[in-house]
Amino acid sequence: MENNAIMQRVMMLSEMWTAALVEHPQVTTFAWVGASSVEFKTINGFMMYQTSLEKTLADTVLYLAQVYDPEKRSYAENILTDLDAYFKAWNGEPDLVANSGMINWTPTERADTTTESQWFIENLTSLAVALDINGQTEKLVIALIPAAGDFRAFSGWIGDLIEVGIPNHIRVMLYESRDSMFYKKLEQNKGAEFKYLYPDLDIAGAMDQILEETKAKKQSAEERDLVSFQQGLIKMNESVAYGDEEVLCHYRDFCLKLANQYGWTTQAALVRFFEYSFYASINKEKEAHRAIDQAINITLGATQQKADTQIYQYYIAKGNLYFMSSKFEEAAMVYKTCLSLDRTGTQPLMLVGIHQMLGNSLRQSGKKDEAWDNFKSGWDLLSAEGEEALKENAMAMFYARDMLKAANEIMFTVYAPIMDSLWGNGWSARLEEQYQQMQKSI
Repeated sequence: MENNAIMQRVMMLSEMWTAALVEHPQVTTFAWVGASSVEFKTINGFMMYQTSLEKTLADTVLYLAQVYDPEKRSYAENILTDLDAYFKAWNGEPDLVANSGMINWTPTERADTTTESQWFIENLTSLAVALDINGQTEKLVIALIPAAGDFRAFSGWIGDLIEVGIPNHIRVMLYESRDSMFYKKLEQNKGAEFKYLYPDLDIAGAMDQILEETKAKKQSAEERDLVSFQQGLIKMNESVAYGDEEVLCHYRDFCLKLANQYGWTTQAALVRFFEYSFYASINKEKEAHRAIDQAINITLGATQQKADTQIYQYYIAKGNLYFMSSKFEEAAMVYKTCLSLDRTGTQPLMLVGIHQMLGNSLRQSGKKDEAWDNFKSGWDLLSAEGEEALKENAMAMFYARDMLKAANEIMFTVYAPIMDSLWGNGWSARLEEQYQQMQKSI
């Protein structure tokens, strides 16, 4: 096993999980808490790694990422059907059977008097028996990473499992974003059976270690300096977390010196964007505008003639800065500029997001008719994705909610039924309830 920064974190998570099982034998459901998309990818990767032959846990881990949409299909049925197909395919592979033997398990039919939770637990129990898991030396761990539009409802589904009673030889593993904490009520109401796990992944340290290893393999001075530049950006990003302006300025100057030395215009603009992020985070609006303006000017002034989609991100950042300061007319001007840029290589959903922010800015500044026209243009982009894609797109629901706020009575009667047909009656109220719940947990 290679001892690199990633494997070090896999081992750390393995040790933390094993210790949690020993220290909290009564807890049946654990949720890892991550603070960023990188931490999610690390923990998600750890879960997936445990399904391989090189796994670091004694437990048998089943990684399950089925869609949670109970209005279409029972979540338990969704999982059990997929597991049935998986083990049938397993039994059809001679090499796998030679290694583990036949896995003789088939999910039972659900009885009319049995709840979904009872049925699910009964089938997991029989699966654990088929896998020869007794709960002493190993557990059957169900790692659930659902695609879910309503995490509050999913949290309730987990609560129902806990209420039925998860056996000693089975454990549930979840992931939770520190920004949402949708499972807080489980912690409050089911504290004896549910527990959060807060790993210190030191992602910045891992990235720095990886970059040092990369730097050692580079041949030219410019290649090594490019890695040093990346390390400097990581330090700038860390300064945002700690609010340390002195550290920010030190590594900003370090990175800009390298960028200017080698003519790295794209990287120089990125440095200014990181600087903007720092000042925006500590509410220094003047300094934040100065930094993002520099990022925009560097990008626009670059000699490259090809389209640079990064300029969109810089304009969006500037528009958002105005919007968050309730300067809606200024924000609208920036978003309009953004939509006038070369669209080569842009993603439609990014353009839809700009239309949404522009529409909200226009509505907030009293220009409701113009806001509607803009929302309609964005909706046309969304609709081009197809009806099924809209049904599965949470962003489309938020867009529709904001769009209807700008609609006059006639347009409301035209578009509201279309949106009801996509997401069901009462979708807007459910969306608002989820949003309010999320705000309470932050």
